Amino acid sequence: MAKSLLAAVHNAVAGAVDDVLNEDDTSAPALNATMRNGSMATNSPPAGGDPNPGISQAAHDAAVTAARAEGVTAGATAATERLSAALGAEGIKGDAGRMAAALDLAVKSPGMSGGDIATFVTGNIAAAKPAATSAADYAAARASASALAQPQAKTDGRSDRSPLAAAVATTNKRR
Repeated sequence: MAKSLLAAVHNAVAGAVDDVLNEDDTSAPALNATMRNGSMATNSPPAGGDPNPGISQAAHDAAVTAARAEGVTAGATAATERLSAALGAEGIKGDAGRMAAALDLAVKSPGMSGGDIATFVTGNIAAAKPAATSAADYAAARASASALAQPQAKTDGRSDRSPLAAAVATTNKRR
């Protein structure tokens, strides 16, 4: 009589249970065509057939180098686009204070997109007052700057009546 359901099915299909199927001895190694005495034969190839599976070290290194270069290029492109969006947004470009704040926020918050940085800065940083650009203001600024650059005429000290010059003149007369 069969000792298990599997043995009973095997007996019904294939006849008597042969010596290879020994269900009582579960510690015995299974026997198949690639095994001898319970261990792999030294000359039998692995399942894929290739005795050296995988890729060579040179091919692996080349793939890693190519992937790294591709990642660096993609990262640089993304960073440039992010900073361009943040610093070139309307209300930020041309305003030194807002541009500095946007750059500082972009460096300290790498997870924020360029648009989010621009929105935050324009909402929270006051815009710089526009400089006077009228022709009269420009001419006045130029005239005052040119007066500073002109050389002063030398005097003999007597015609200059500033308090310091008068004190120096008085001191010199006593000698």
